Amino acid sequence: MVLLLVACTDNQQEKGKIVINNNSDYPISDVKAIYTSAKRVDMLGSLPAHTAYKYEIQYTEFEDSITIDYTDYVQRTHSTTGAAYAAHYDKQRYVVDIGGQ
Repeated sequence: MVLLLVACTDNQQEKGKIVINNNSDYPISDVKAIYTSAKRVDMLGSLPAHTAYKYEIQYTEFEDSITIDYTDYVQRTHSTTGAAYAAHYDKQRYVVDIGGQ
């Protein structure tokens, strides 16, 4: 019973975050979170190969969508959905997987 409570508590702490997993064999750079409605850009930096980064969503009073942009090891830029819908009253946990099999 105690393990169940710990598991639920840990899951609650994950809400309101985007987990970015770099599953590739190469680092990625210029990682950023781009908010569509708020016109906000948070620069997150680089992410080594086979690592994860937990980004805490910066909520406003309005709904928003968040795109994750990054540059791969051959200097190609990519864009992927981080959170299609993000609102402070409906916090969720989102996962973005980059690279890998």
